[in-house]
Amino acid sequence: MKRTSLTLAVAAVVLFTSSSAAQSSRAVTVGISAGAAIPTGDFSDVYNTGFNGTVSLGFNSVGTPLGFRVDGMYNKFGERDDLIVPRPDYTIIGANANLVYSLPGQGIRPYLIGGGGIYGQKPDVSGAETTTDFGVNGGIGAAFPLSGFNTFIEARLHHIFSDVSTQFIPITFGISF
Repeated sequence: MKRTSLTLAVAAVVLFTSSSAAQSSRAVTVGISAGAAIPTGDFSDVYNTGFNGTVSLGFNSVGTPLGFRVDGMYNKFGERDDLIVPRPDYTIIGANANLVYSLPGQGIRPYLIGGGGIYGQKPDVSGAETTTDFGVNGGIGAAFPLSGFNTFIEARLHHIFSDVSTQFIPITFGISF
């Protein structure tokens, strides 16, 4: 009895992980997503939750859980109402290169994502200069396959290495083809 149970458990694990290891059955995917951009740390002392829009180009290797994804994103944050000195809205535009590691799953495919990139930051004031800094990001997501395309939900922490601590978490929902 123990041997049969162990054999069935091992077979289930092998079948479960091998059938769902890759994030997508396509070698190249294109995606678009949108959602909330939540400031954290010192950045949240000055700005409210804003919005995020992202376009993605993914490269997947069939049969392996590891993939690569390039993202371009636009984030806009509004000033907080409780500040004594008003601040202008703030825009962050970024380009990231990320590794994607797909976790086992049936139907819903969770994944880890992380990488680095370049972020352009600018207060929305006439004549303000854009500062460009390096940053890193990491997070988790889940893909839901549908007929002909995937939907996904994702949350990532972005940390920008600048003079002032800038961190935010976009929580987005999107589709990929």
